[in-house]
Amino acid sequence: MNETNGLHRMLAQQLRRLRLDYRTSPSPEDWHKLLELLSTTYTETDDERFTMRQTIEMSAREMRSLHETLSRQSLQDTLTGLPNRAALIRHLEVSLEACAHAGTGFKQVNDSLGHAVGDELLVLASQRIRACMRPEDVVARLGSDEFVVVCPDVSDSMIVPSIAARIGSQLAAPFPIGDHEAVVSASIGLVTTADAAASAEDLLGQADLAMYEAKLNGKGRATVFNSAMQRTVDTKFSVRNALGRAITLHELRVMYQPIVSLADERVIGTEALVRWERPGVGLLSPDDFIPIAEESSLISAVDCWVLQEAVRRGAQWCDAGGTIAINLSARTLQQDDVVHALGEALHRSAVSPGQLTLEITETTLLAGMGATNHNLARLRDLGVKLSIDDFGTGHSSLSQLQQTDVDILKIDQSFVSLMDHDAPSAAIVSAIITVGHALGLTLVAEGVERPSQAVLLREQGCDTAQGWLYGRPLPAEAIDKAFGVTFPEQSAG
Repeated sequence: MNETNGLHRMLAQQLRRLRLDYRTSPSPEDWHKLLELLSTTYTETDDERFTMRQTIEMSAREMRSLHETLSRQSLQDTLTGLPNRAALIRHLEVSLEACAHAGTGFKQVNDSLGHAVGDELLVLASQRIRACMRPEDVVARLGSDEFVVVCPDVSDSMIVPSIAARIGSQLAAPFPIGDHEAVVSASIGLVTTADAAASAEDLLGQADLAMYEAKLNGKGRATVFNSAMQRTVDTKFSVRNALGRAITLHELRVMYQPIVSLADERVIGTEALVRWERPGVGLLSPDDFIPIAEESSLISAVDCWVLQEAVRRGAQWCDAGGTIAINLSARTLQQDDVVHALGEALHRSAVSPGQLTLEITETTLLAGMGATNHNLARLRDLGVKLSIDDFGTGHSSLSQLQQTDVDILKIDQSFVSLMDHDAPSAAIVSAIITVGHALGLTLVAEGVERPSQAVLLREQGCDTAQGWLYGRPLPAEAIDKAFGVTFPEQSAG
């Protein structure tokens, strides 16, 4: 018994000397080194050494078998039995290497199923995709409802779209699941290459971009990757990175567009509009960066900064009886930051909450739920007003306004711009004004550019207006003059 314990202690010591890890499979060379050490350091009977050697050799075989099993599992999707992402990368790398030697290309289809209804649907989909392919092709599942196909040795460029069409057709057919039939659509991104220097990850990324483009163009489509897609992504990436630094580097600017009373065309308020003074580029309008910011959490930081800056800079306009309107995105309203930012701004400026208006789109207001509705309620509790921006461009109806807690309705400029020469547009504007007033709302007409539009709006009873007729977005100093105030920083000398 003592001899056996000593043998085990000695084996453990030798394992440590070789730095073998029980979690990995030692190489044959490692086992050979261990056996040599045992032969030279252990001096007990030959029988015991032989028994230990047999045990080690058996352990080696078992560990190699376990290693092979785990390796297979690590390369296989457990649900469908298809190769997973790791296996796909290996297949792509092999195909690229073969491409270098044979000069042939391959294609990759990244197929994202819409509205997946469960594991059974995914299994059936994988079977249909596999049935569309040649024996040498590889079908893999990346996860969720995304599949990838790799076809090596494609000599005819027409094979790529034909395979994509076949896969799309198969997946469009109803899937019998239980007593029901599930109908899904497939968006397919394709990329081909004969460049052996291309990496597997790059090709996956390119196919993903093409798939995203296919989704944008409508369901059930296939799109081939082109370099313009990559340039678009690179531009977004560059803008997103630079915008992330723009706030701390003080590159953002706020311009203010006057809002006038239609009764006497007196300036009664402003709308705060953000601009970006990007180094080396110049002054960028919101259209150049806000859509990109809205794809990430950056939009919340931008909105909160604009809110606090507008309240800080426009406090004296409010003292003179003016108002400030500030836009908030749907994504910003999902975060608590905006409530804290508004509370801090009001505390520091002593501006009356009722002189601040937060503008949100009708889609955000009427479709809002969860965190959005909770934060809207908290903002209302602070005493600010809410405005529906660009009314008429969403999917709401006038009757739905009864269910909303808003104060102001802004008529979208697409109706205002046509109302002085298009009777239906004039009728729509008139109806919005009539219903809005019946609900106790203040009406603002956006995009007023011609006196004839202002005349009609005044006749129809619209309360206020903004647009180039009354002034483009202006620096804060110009608004100071409109309200007859002097900002403290200017008078301080």
